[in-house]
Amino acid sequence: MKIIILTPGFAADESDTSCIPALQDFVLGWKEILPEVEIKIIAFQYPPSKKYYRWNGIEVYSAGGKNTKGIFRLLTWRKIFRQLSKWHTPETILISYFLTEATYVAQKFASKNFFKHIAIAAGQDVRSSNHYLKRLRWDKMKVVVFNKKMDDELFISVNINADAIIPMGIKSQPKQNSEPRNIDLLVVGSLISLKQTDVAIKIIAALQKDFPLIKTQIIGEGSERKKLQQQESDFQLEQNVSFTGALKRDVVFEKMQQAKILLHTSNYEGQSTVITEALANGMVVVCFDVGRIDDKEKVKACADKNEMIIVLKNLLHENKFDFTALVPFTMQQTIEEYYKLINE
Repeated sequence: MKIIILTPGFAADESDTSCIPALQDFVLGWKEILPEVEIKIIAFQYPPSKKYYRWNGIEVYSAGGKNTKGIFRLLTWRKIFRQLSKWHTPETILISYFLTEATYVAQKFASKNFFKHIAIAAGQDVRSSNHYLKRLRWDKMKVVVFNKKMDDELFISVNINADAIIPMGIKSQPKQNSEPRNIDLLVVGSLISLKQTDVAIKIIAALQKDFPLIKTQIIGEGSERKKLQQQESDFQLEQNVSFTGALKRDVVFEKMQQAKILLHTSNYEGQSTVITEALANGMVVVCFDVGRIDDKEKVKACADKNEMIIVLKNLLHENKFDFTALVPFTMQQTIEEYYKLINE
């Protein structure tokens, strides 16, 4: 069996751990669990230059699309068609990530060559605002979502349900750290409007009245950093909040094992990788009802900011945390489910 994965972007090299980390784990999962399956990857827009390279021994082709539009995007698709023509064999399976251009192009190629095609919905792409949804032929592929909430959203958008609900599992059990957890709150994610980090800072400001020594670290980089740092200053939180910038994934895991609570204020997720990783590193999660794992003890899903403040106050006042790692779904299980779906 040969699997070609089509994705808008992929890690530029092995040190680039922040580019769609769930997809990186998924690819490594195939390599480690079913090494007899040949994996190749085609990236549309990132890395920004056209090149062939190897990532953890896996061949990758970057079309170097650079998020261009119009005729230039069509030229990127043409390059990818040519690469698919070079790489495909009769036993090829196409897997596309995001129900956007990767799925659209994969579907065109799969239909022309009678290949099996599995399309993975990754988050906001199941919403009606995704204009690609109207261009896809749902009878020509199998669609996978991460959870029931995504499946419901897909049905609202296009009146079809996914062929399978398969969570993205944890690749391996993180090593547990016995050191004291001296970070009260950890915020992890791109500093962009979707993640609503400004809401997190407002919550911290509310908590600081009861917990003047509360310690928070914000991990990530993005277009809103300056605005957020100004907000930190306005609320006089310089002694309570620190911005680390972007960190490599293994360093993020180290931070997770030094922290008590993941505060996740994103307004929309498919399956939040950072929530899954926080649970695997023993943290309690306080989030809105998005992208979460259903575990009422370790995950506190809140309706709004005010409920988040109440939940966090209770947790911090009680200070009775269970830092046992929770791995609700392993990558072994994920790969096994995809293998079954391919062979149906």
